[in-house]
Amino acid sequence: MTTLELKRLPDGRLCLGGIDDGWQWALARVPELLAGDQPPAVRERLLPEPSNNTAINRDWRELIAPELQALWKANYELMAADLARLEKDPEQPDCTRIIFPENHAAAWISAINQARLTLGARWNVTEADMNRPLRKLGRDPREHDILLIHLLASVLQLFIEASL
Repeated sequence: MTTLELKRLPDGRLCLGGIDDGWQWALARVPELLAGDQPPAVRERLLPEPSNNTAINRDWRELIAPELQALWKANYELMAADLARLEKDPEQPDCTRIIFPENHAAAWISAINQARLTLGARWNVTEADMNRPLRKLGRDPREHDILLIHLLASVLQLFIEASL
């Protein structure tokens, strides 16, 4: 994989460059993962009941949870729309880049974080799983998705550093 870079352009927009086939696959997985129905473990991880009080939990499910889900959907759809505008990266051969408004960064951060939480909950990923050396990850789907969690963490770090 190439070096992924996120930089602010003189006009204030952001440019995510150095996107090779591997990075493109990892980024495209985010909206793909979030668009489908989620298993109960994922729903419970993303939208846990806030209280032991039945009335509060009912209000949460009816009033707050749908609003959060709508916001998350808008975020991953915005990320998907940005990803659809990949263009050749003039600074890195065989790579593409995406240029998008700075105000899209929060949606990207939200979508990537939600995808990482989704994968973690789907596979019941533990701290021990995440602390294993990457070279020791196997080839089964669970191990593959643990690697994806790490890759997406690298992308999140770029966004956080760019916002400082």
